[in-house]
Amino acid sequence: MEYTRWEYKIINIRSENYRLDPTYDVQLNELGEQGWELVSITSINFKTGATDHIGMVFKRPKR
Repeated sequence: MEYTRWEYKIINIRSENYRLDPTYDVQLNELGEQGWELVSITSINFKTGATDHIGMVFKRPKR
């Protein structure tokens, strides 16, 4: 039995007022066109205790 092999990409995007800038949809759509699928999203808190960035993990089958 052969297993699917995966590759991963992690992107940190700055958040403003606890939300993502809607203009990031262009970058996210480009990743989708390249075969990347968003599998996880998390808030990243540096020093302030507030959400400064959004961390996104993408995966796609390894070629």
